[in-house]
Amino acid sequence: MRRGAIGVALAAGAVALAGAAVVVILAPVPSPAVAELRLQVSRDEFATQAYESSAAVAAHVPADQPGCSAAVGRDGAVVWADAAGLADLSSGIPVTTSTRFDIASLSKQFTATAVLLLQRDGMLSLADPIADYVDGLPSWGATVTLDQLMHHTSRIPDYWVELDDIGIGFTDAADQAATLDAIRRIAELDEGEGYEYSNSNYVLLAAAVERVSGEPFAAFLAQRIFEPLGLDMVLAPTLHAPDIALSYDDDLSLQEAGWTSYGHTGIITTPSQLAVWGDQYRTGGIVQDDFAAGAVVNDATTGERYGAGIYIAVDGNLNHQGRMGGFITDFFVTPDRHTTIVVMCNGHLSDRNGLAAALRGIWG
Repeated sequence: MRRGAIGVALAAGAVALAGAAVVVILAPVPSPAVAELRLQVSRDEFATQAYESSAAVAAHVPADQPGCSAAVGRDGAVVWADAAGLADLSSGIPVTTSTRFDIASLSKQFTATAVLLLQRDGMLSLADPIADYVDGLPSWGATVTLDQLMHHTSRIPDYWVELDDIGIGFTDAADQAATLDAIRRIAELDEGEGYEYSNSNYVLLAAAVERVSGEPFAAFLAQRIFEPLGLDMVLAPTLHAPDIALSYDDDLSLQEAGWTSYGHTGIITTPSQLAVWGDQYRTGGIVQDDFAAGAVVNDATTGERYGAGIYIAVDGNLNHQGRMGGFITDFFVTPDRHTTIVVMCNGHLSDRNGLAAALRGIWG
């Protein structure tokens, strides 16, 4: 007889001897050994996946080249994280799970969330034209709405082309004001209708948030999103610090952006912090169901849609990729919303695609 069952039998016998007229049903009391075993099982719940994930990092990321850091969150808790490769080639500083990266276009989901928060506050509407919040736009400013900006259906060309036309390259200085001026010089919208990805959209959304809230965009994100959720994130394009990886081109030369515009990019953080953030899509805390409202089809072949700064696949997974210079980030939330998988790299020589696919196979 199991030890827990012995306790039930003894208790029932005592009641019978006392001549009790009631039936007593007692749950088995686990022995100290059983309790310890259960605790160990809980500790080791993800041991196999963690082992396989670390093996995948080692297999796909060279130790002597720009590296990658990855993390997996389950219901808001980081259950695995690992890293390999170098954050700084000249000094040999390794990439660790605490190394921070520019997450580039992953920043868009935070910009979209900021806009949705202001709509819930009654301070703006997605139906509003962007000209209500940004001065000096061409005639299209009176017809392009915040909703169209959020879902990339505005047909506003990407500002990068305009900057390039006036001789401002990727490594040249261009702040938010210069970027907005470049967008103001876009006289006509692209022909056609429907989805067309453009970073201009999210630069304009960030400007709208600043106009409505009366706060710098970085401060708004910190006060309304990062701090309430306990996220170690900061909006600081081109920030330099010892724990931030350097960005490398394919020839291993530094590839540092001179652009400091934001809304579409510029958030600095780690994979673990993004893995924690991903649970918002399950809990509906700050990111409520409206992130998917009005989502538009961006790929007629797959039926994938674009919501509030995030792609929504037909099977229900959420995903986005971010690229800025050598920085590249993959973000993936499983269809059941319980698991978030994040991979960040500071160069393109690692097999990031292979690593991301391996982690999705292990955890998805």
